Amino acid sequence: MDMNLEKGENGSKLSLTPGNKKSNKKAKIIAISSVITIVLLVFIGTTIYIHTTVSKYENLIMPGVQVEGIDVSGKTKDQVVQELNSKYNDEIGNRSIKIKAGDREYAINYTDLHVEFNIDETVNEAFNHNRDLGYLDKFKAIKSSEKKDFPITFTYNNEIINTVAKKMESEINVAKKDATISKSGSGFNITEEVVGKTLDVQALVKDINAKVSESKVGNIEVTATIKKEVPTKTKEKLSTINTRIGTKTTNFGSSDWSRSTNISLGAQTVNGIVLMPGESFSFNTTVGDTTADKGYQPGGVYVGNKVEIGYGGGICQVSSTLHNAVLDSGILPDQRLNHNMAVGYVPLGLDATIAYGGIDYVFTNPYKYPIYIEGYTGGGNVTFNIYSNSAAKGGKTYSFNSETYETIPVTVKYEDDPTLPIGTEKVTQNGSQGYKVKAYRTTYENGNVVSTELMNTDTYVPLPKIIKRGTKKVEQAPVTKPAEKPADKPAEKPITNPEGDKKEESTTP
Repeated sequence: MDMNLEKGENGSKLSLTPGNKKSNKKAKIIAISSVITIVLLVFIGTTIYIHTTVSKYENLIMPGVQVEGIDVSGKTKDQVVQELNSKYNDEIGNRSIKIKAGDREYAINYTDLHVEFNIDETVNEAFNHNRDLGYLDKFKAIKSSEKKDFPITFTYNNEIINTVAKKMESEINVAKKDATISKSGSGFNITEEVVGKTLDVQALVKDINAKVSESKVGNIEVTATIKKEVPTKTKEKLSTINTRIGTKTTNFGSSDWSRSTNISLGAQTVNGIVLMPGESFSFNTTVGDTTADKGYQPGGVYVGNKVEIGYGGGICQVSSTLHNAVLDSGILPDQRLNHNMAVGYVPLGLDATIAYGGIDYVFTNPYKYPIYIEGYTGGGNVTFNIYSNSAAKGGKTYSFNSETYETIPVTVKYEDDPTLPIGTEKVTQNGSQGYKVKAYRTTYENGNVVSTELMNTDTYVPLPKIIKRGTKKVEQAPVTKPAEKPADKPAEKPITNPEGDKKEESTTP
């Protein structure tokens, strides 16, 4: 059968004719064989290519693999380890942490951190990436454009950081200290204040560790935080004290040694107190309890409506004298209470009693300048001076007077005393009158009266006169007859008293 190629409107077509059957079969076999051969050749070629490509990376890191952002594909593990050691481990000795703290600088060498990079472990992970895939998948991975990065990690010992931070703390930290002022002759001695400095150790250690953890190359710089605390009392502020603005002196010359000692101790304790603007003074907080261990002596104190002996007797003369100096400086107290009974060392209505744990004397500095309290004793007097700036009182001066609008008579109180004989009386406490008083403050400016105001209304109860009455019974002593004298001459009969024996009468002393 013959093969004929015919052309028509729809293209060419192959037609067989019976005479060309044998030739057609042979051609078909040849065509099929050719296709098979081509397929085999392609398969063999592809297999060889895949094998060659995959085999190339048998001891090399696969394409697309990075370590810390660096392309390491096509390199051996040893090559990569060497490169990374050169970049990281070999530079440890050249790296440092620089810490700036104010005008000081500190440094930590990386060698002291004992840094250890996980280079070997990371390179092994990079090398083994996609290595467990099948042959064809491994080939696909090699030809893929996908990248895989393996970051390097490291460990370090932060103990040296803590040690350096503590060392810095010991060298930098300074406790704040107020400026001081003391009276010296007609002037004052003033010392400089010390500004407090505190290193924020916790923040510093946290900052260093954070930067060390983030940095694998190069040096690190850290600025430490130092908190500064300026004292309330500075030399500049205390230097504004230049004038006495108030004063008061009272006398205790008639007091015994114990009471005088207590007054001196109290004045010494208050002496040198500085009050900044808005700061308050508390007598009880400053002086405290007047106990024997502080040197206070027993003395007369008011207890109820009686005078008793207690430690610190006389301390109220200190608080009362201070009160009058404070008033003279133009300051009205926040807390002040009069004595239960009248006292003689200051006018009525101008005293100030205290009782530790109960009654206090408190005042606040109302001026924009600090005030300084000077207290001392001498010559049987106790004096308090209040100093501040000459402009504190604004040119004003003050005077004080009290008005007694009612007098309360003395009462007499009798108390039985079994140690005194019946009929005996003994005065143990002299009484004094009671009073109702109003105290006033008059304000002057440029010598002219500006105002007069009522400060306080006080009541002083009478101090009762106490008389002890004896209740002890006294028994009469027995009377004995005196012995007779022998007669000068013998008698026949004894001489007798015609009136009988006479006894002597006993008298009461």
